Amino acid sequence: MPVRRLSYLYLVPVLTLSSSIVVADLRADSHAPTGVMFEHLHKQGAVMVGYHVEQIQQKGDLLRGSHTLLASDSPAASYAMLPTDHTMTMQMLDVMYAPSNNLTLMLMPMVMNMEMGMAENNFYVPAVGAHTGHSHASGHEVSGIGDTTLAALYRLHHDSQQELIATLAVIAPTGQDDIMGTDGKPVHYGMQLGAGIWQAMPSLTYRYKHNAYVVGTQILTRQPLQQRNELNVRVPDLNQATIWLSYAWRDELSTSLRVQYRNEDVYEGHYNVSHNHSAPADKQGNYGGEQTLVGAGINWVMPTGTLKGLRLGVEYLAPVAESVNGVQLVTKRQWQMSISKAY
Repeated sequence: MPVRRLSYLYLVPVLTLSSSIVVADLRADSHAPTGVMFEHLHKQGAVMVGYHVEQIQQKGDLLRGSHTLLASDSPAASYAMLPTDHTMTMQMLDVMYAPSNNLTLMLMPMVMNMEMGMAENNFYVPAVGAHTGHSHASGHEVSGIGDTTLAALYRLHHDSQQELIATLAVIAPTGQDDIMGTDGKPVHYGMQLGAGIWQAMPSLTYRYKHNAYVVGTQILTRQPLQQRNELNVRVPDLNQATIWLSYAWRDELSTSLRVQYRNEDVYEGHYNVSHNHSAPADKQGNYGGEQTLVGAGINWVMPTGTLKGLRLGVEYLAPVAESVNGVQLVTKRQWQMSISKAY
């Protein structure tokens, strides 16, 4: 299944850091929709601490390309086990510091949880010479520390209506990439907590503001910087583009509509230890593909009081077009929530 790489203790610093507030802008629309990263800077000397949670849910039909696949169809019948549902939840601590008005540094460690439900395929037809051993477990779960993102955001241009931000981010391999299942074999490629290699993730973000309206767009790519991890696996490349329109009903409240397109490659390499081939997620070619999501969001900022400047954002997205590589579950929904405060 395509996987896009929670502890409420992360909320503590957000809500308890005290005064000396450095508020760059108390307008809710000065931040993009919650699901867009690397899209705002802070004034010199400011520190922002935030908490972000994102969840992606897949459930129901299987897809091959953009077409629904039955368990009895030949591409699915070659697997002894088929997925019934998959949920990935990422919780991230977001810390930002601005050494200058045009440069903001960012640190984003994360905790991940992934759950996958499985069922036996009654239409399974073993291929000649295929691996026949498989687990009859109803599903499995992994959780723990994921990879960590470090980024530098630089303002290339800014005037009363426009802003252009370039970001260079790297993803450090702090998550475990060799998790074994109860059978002593590696879990699915996409259910490892980390990539096991360094990755680069540059982006370019443009915002245009006119009265109560903001139009923004961002292009982003994620590219591995090393060939393979210790299990001989290379995580997929990713290219993504998004555009959004927001409207500020009041300074402290804005709503948004957003369209996101992403194209993700398949995994490369092959586990160099004994591993399963009984389910689609056991094969490198059953990851990634093209996907277009459409969603709505809301941003709110506390305008007065002790918590002045506290921000809350929520966004919900659903696919309107999806064409997957190989055999995968259909994506049902994606949502994210963030809470943050600048000092």
